[in-house]
Amino acid sequence: CSVYYWLNCAEVCCTWKAIIQSGILWSQINLSVEKHWITDSTVKQILQNYRLFVIHLNLRGCTSLTWTSLKFIGECRNLQELNVSECFNVTDMMVQRIVEGCPCLLYLNLSCTIVTNKTLRELSRNCLNLQYLSLAYCYRFTDKGFLYLTTGKGCHNLIHLNLSGCTQVCVLLLVFDSSQENISPAFSLSCILGNNQLSDVSWKVLCSRSQGLGRLHAADCPRVTDTTLTLVSTLKNLQYLDISLCNKVSDVGIKYLTEGSSVTKLLELNISHCNITDISVMRIAQRMCKMRRLNLSHCKRLTDMSLDWLSGSSISSLDISGCNIQDQVLFGCLFLHLHRRKVTFGEHSCINITDIGIEKLCKTVRDLEHVDVSHCVALSDSAIRAISFYCTGLVTLWMPGCLKITDMAVQYLTSGSRYLQELDVSGCVLLTDRTLQLLERICPPLRSISMACCSNISKVAALKLQPRVKHWEHSSDYPPYCSGYNVGQINDPITRPFMTDDRWDVVEQRSVITRTACTHKT
Repeated sequence: CSVYYWLNCAEVCCTWKAIIQSGILWSQINLSVEKHWITDSTVKQILQNYRLFVIHLNLRGCTSLTWTSLKFIGECRNLQELNVSECFNVTDMMVQRIVEGCPCLLYLNLSCTIVTNKTLRELSRNCLNLQYLSLAYCYRFTDKGFLYLTTGKGCHNLIHLNLSGCTQVCVLLLVFDSSQENISPAFSLSCILGNNQLSDVSWKVLCSRSQGLGRLHAADCPRVTDTTLTLVSTLKNLQYLDISLCNKVSDVGIKYLTEGSSVTKLLELNISHCNITDISVMRIAQRMCKMRRLNLSHCKRLTDMSLDWLSGSSISSLDISGCNIQDQVLFGCLFLHLHRRKVTFGEHSCINITDIGIEKLCKTVRDLEHVDVSHCVALSDSAIRAISFYCTGLVTLWMPGCLKITDMAVQYLTSGSRYLQELDVSGCVLLTDRTLQLLERICPPLRSISMACCSNISKVAALKLQPRVKHWEHSSDYPPYCSGYNVGQINDPITRPFMTDDRWDVVEQRSVITRTACTHKT
């Protein structure tokens, strides 16, 4: 419940006021949702009255607050988590006063603030137990500031450091000198996004000084090369690696990785948009025996042979969106007992996936829980029928941009997918208000529905479903110009199958009978 409602409830009667003023209700305070009306006087009163009970405090985006109220954060001696991201008025002096009074601080989010090297110096002096630090998109600190994190008496327990968007850091990792040996073996440097300043020299220092590194997120780092992966391959405990959008990574780099120290421990690998071929997929399948999640999306040089290599592997989540996969390739690998819980075929490049291929997939891999067939324009209601009939444990289905999908496909889903929680039908222009009536049957468990650019679904019908789900999105706009659309019209017009009311009633009656029979059977 929000602070706004708590304060209103306290005015009902003396009993309610006593309940609201009990300290246990104020251990977690989220003022980010109240940022449009919250004032200094209100925050001051709350922090003064409940300072001993506050453990989690979220002030994200509360730009209207000043030092008049923020200084009382330093009196919350038991505070463990503090989020002041997007508070552009937070200064070094404020952070200094706050961390001096909060010795138990474990989580600190300073992203999108104007802090400088002085703040990093104060963190090293006072935050002995700090484990999570976010400095994302903070542009006023330099390499020198990170020397403070590796010296002094604090910040030796960091296990998560977020430096997203900190492009001003030139040789960031070089400042982690020999004193970095004091940092926790579980130190995890994550979310280095788009920092084009990180060179192989920097990676060498990181990998040599952080052998306990378990998660490495280096997406969109254009200076990452095959040489970088020779350094990354020396990490002995690496379980997660994201080098997506690093287009200088080739088969040579993947070879180094598959021959490295963490080859038997790596569980998740994202090499989306990398310059690799089928040889890399072969090495991954043969060497990384514990791999669970693999993202190969938009690797344009991959051919049909890649799926042959992956058949029978331990991978439970595979993303091959944007790859030119053929139906016949699916047939060849499915009969090798391919087992997946999540498969992604989405994006416009998968135009060769047809209803027959999806049916073959679902017949063989019946434990699928998450399926993404976004923009697979060749698919029709028959594909959804196969998914619903064979994959009875389906939890998530994304099919935006599937132009041939009609209300009958939703009829199949509501009849067979009893555990469906998330559905995206955005851009399915043939769906009508009938779809909403069908979806009401599975609310719950359905809790998320996206219907953007569904021009034949009215706002009135869509609003009826909104109270039944947690996430709801709808618009009656025509889809944007893209593959399959042309100024709000489908390039090759698709006619809706003719369905009489009698036929609909028969299908619905059979669905009810089927569900009743299943209920009695269980």
